Amino acid sequence: MIGRIVRAGTIGAFIHRAQRGARAAATATGIVVAVAGLAASACGSPSAAARLTAESGPETGNSAGTGTPEGWAAVTYENAQLSVPASWVVESPQAPTCAFVTTGMIFAGMKPALPKDQGCTLTAGWAWIEPVSRVTVRGRPAAVIHGIPVYSVPAGAGAVQYLAPRLGVEVGADGSLARAILATLTRSPLSVALARGAATPVPSGWTWHSFGGLRFAAPRTWSAERTEVWQTCRTGLEDKTLLLLDAKRPPSYLGCPLQPTTAGWLQAVPGLTVVTGRYATRSVGESFSRCQDRVGVRICLSATTGEGGLLGSVLIISATAPHRTSPTYLLIGLSGVRPARTILDSVTGAQ
Repeated sequence: MIGRIVRAGTIGAFIHRAQRGARAAATATGIVVAVAGLAASACGSPSAAARLTAESGPETGNSAGTGTPEGWAAVTYENAQLSVPASWVVESPQAPTCAFVTTGMIFAGMKPALPKDQGCTLTAGWAWIEPVSRVTVRGRPAAVIHGIPVYSVPAGAGAVQYLAPRLGVEVGADGSLARAILATLTRSPLSVALARGAATPVPSGWTWHSFGGLRFAAPRTWSAERTEVWQTCRTGLEDKTLLLLDAKRPPSYLGCPLQPTTAGWLQAVPGLTVVTGRYATRSVGESFSRCQDRVGVRICLSATTGEGGLLGSVLIISATAPHRTSPTYLLIGLSGVRPARTILDSVTGAQ
């Protein structure tokens, strides 16, 4: 596996490089219509993480739809997902990349705004997902999209904007594709993975594994690989791969090519990486909060849970098994509706 892709250091280090290599984004300013206030921070804050887990749907049966046309790619933020042309650039507060914009852009976790004094301009088409709080709605919804009631919010000429109280977000789009983009609104795979409800049964075509003091399941069709050093230029996941990483050595820091963060390039892939060992915490490079005991295992969400951009495609958790002082880390690909939920529900302490 190591020879197949260019490698760098931790996820956090990769995000830092992306931020440093791109232009700074302007602070988004919001309009308020039937909304008392906008959430002031990304999902990295404890309050936002609490909102994510508390409002992820009444039960796991309220699952995400597909709704992504051919040639488009899904973009997520917290509980919501929109699909846009795969060539559109994803802008987020953590990694603004307006320098690469050519065709269109979607803002994940922020209003569509860019600093004009740095050469950044909006394209002919754009879309956005931003968090809202203290929502007040009256009357009938303007539409129901994939089972989600949405309410019209006044927008500029050519733009369409909806409030989606169940998802805790406001979504909008401008340009010729505006209505087609908003028609793809659905629950994010993360929303399904963290929803309340009974545990998802492990399918018969999956295989059980024990590693890092944990027992968990993954599809039998995925390739299984092992390594002893963290090296990645993306999220640490390989498509349809279970990677077991016993971090006996420090993470490797190699140069990564600067990539345009298009929706297609950031598309989530199904996969699972499990990290344990002496340098596990240093390798993953994340902070964790919002902890819960599940089947005797202490599970905590990464502070970046629900953010847009690169980390919107992966769920990162720490899991501390009984009688162990150091956590094991799981990176779960948020591709599709059920795989992430099934993997998460399967995690227990190894016998």
